[in-house]
Amino acid sequence: MTAQEAQKRMAKARAAQAAWAARSVKERVGCLRPLRHAIAARMDEIMQVISEETGKPAMDALAGDVMVTLEQLRYYEQNSPRLLRSRGVGKPRFLYSGARFYELREPYGVALVFAPWNYPFQLSLVPAATALFAGNAVMLKCSEHTPRVAALIEELCAGAGLPDGLVQVSCETPLESSALLECKPDLIFFTGSSSNGRRVAMRAAEWIIPTVMELGGKDAAIVFVSCDVERTASGLAYGSFSNAGQVCVGTKRIYVQNGIYQKFLRVFVAKVEKLRVGETVESDMGRPRIEGVQQLLREQVVDALAKGAKLHTAWNPKQNATGPVVLTDVAEDSALLAAESFGPVVCIAPFDSEEDAIGRANACSYALSASVWTGDKAQGERVAARMESGSCAVNDVIRNIANPEASFGGNRLSGNGRYHGAEGLRTFSRTKSVMTVKPGRAAEIHWFPFQAKTFARLRGLMRLRHLAGRAARWKAFREICLSLLIACGPIGSLAFDRSPGLLNGTGVAIRCSKMTAHGQASKSITIPSVKCCKP
Repeated sequence: MTAQEAQKRMAKARAAQAAWAARSVKERVGCLRPLRHAIAARMDEIMQVISEETGKPAMDALAGDVMVTLEQLRYYEQNSPRLLRSRGVGKPRFLYSGARFYELREPYGVALVFAPWNYPFQLSLVPAATALFAGNAVMLKCSEHTPRVAALIEELCAGAGLPDGLVQVSCETPLESSALLECKPDLIFFTGSSSNGRRVAMRAAEWIIPTVMELGGKDAAIVFVSCDVERTASGLAYGSFSNAGQVCVGTKRIYVQNGIYQKFLRVFVAKVEKLRVGETVESDMGRPRIEGVQQLLREQVVDALAKGAKLHTAWNPKQNATGPVVLTDVAEDSALLAAESFGPVVCIAPFDSEEDAIGRANACSYALSASVWTGDKAQGERVAARMESGSCAVNDVIRNIANPEASFGGNRLSGNGRYHGAEGLRTFSRTKSVMTVKPGRAAEIHWFPFQAKTFARLRGLMRLRHLAGRAARWKAFREICLSLLIACGPIGSLAFDRSPGLLNGTGVAIRCSKMTAHGQASKSITIPSVKCCKP
């Protein structure tokens, strides 16, 4: 894509976005609902295209790509009007008398969405649709490895009747897609490897473009002696080898408590050896297709074996490049544990204590998701709370990120930002704070010209509200009273009740009186209520 072509796309997107943002959220929901219906109607065709381009089984394409997309769209149809509506905001009364505050959610403008090849349908349409619900236009850059999926997404959006230019899809190479960055979109959402994400983030930083990074993982699973070994082994076989291990939240590291380590290893390996590789409805694991990614993984496995790792499955890098591979005794400094890896390989190691397991799981530079397996509910929740990953599941794996109402995202080298659920709409919209003041008011006390008496009162109120100790606050209160009395002119009489206002927050009424040519004149002033609290 040339720079000129990219600029034309951006201009088209900006024109479409202006009209799209002017619609109410309910109107946008009405326009996007046909997209979900179209996906459901063409479900079989979509699954076939995904399977043929990625090599994943039909079940994985159905559950991991189509179902997750449909459920997320349905959630936003039902909830975006509520989640995007304005909300009132509180205020300190003594500073903002007569004013009202509220916050609006508004779109960024044009969102540039980068999507990967491993879940080409879900990881394209979910962020793109979220951006649309929030009022943005979308420039969607799909993977160059899945051009048919990209074409299908563009066709579905057009067939659903979305305005021309609102969603523009391309699938050029990473080098060619740099022209899209030069167009200076208003928001960048990137899903992919940590190395590529870092490069995109550096480019975005030049123009202070906000970014959301959904990057790679090195997810850990902690298995305690109290767990159901059969269920845990089955769950982690799925977590490790679903989509041939090409899942950002796939399990890459399994830490097993010593009391059941040998038993778990035996059961786990037996289950892995029964996995059926293929692309049919009853296949368990597909065949990896991206040779460059697999070559790197082969090199990492060879390096681990050279450093003393033990292989527990039949594997020959020259004959079987797809795995599945189960390793133990993997050196901590091996590339397989330290660097990003993407494929059907998992490393298993024993641990002694809960502290040891948590420390080893959190020692990794990647922190996307994790899982904890235990028969003790309290332990599961305690350990999950201490995991430094963006999400965690107890006695399950991967399935937690498919919940359309729960946020998802990573920490550290696994990225930043959250999407899915309410957080997704917040990610693709920004907050505008608005203050309104009733018309007809006199000039505010803090406006020009500044006056010494205004300074003294403000200083006194600040001391009254924020000083520690009742004696200090009482002193500040007396200073305020004195300044108000001086403002009244010659002091004739003073009437106020010391304790009620200061102690129970009802306010203090002060009446100032002086003699005039026409008799006695009074002026009443109320000190704002201030509740006492312990320092």
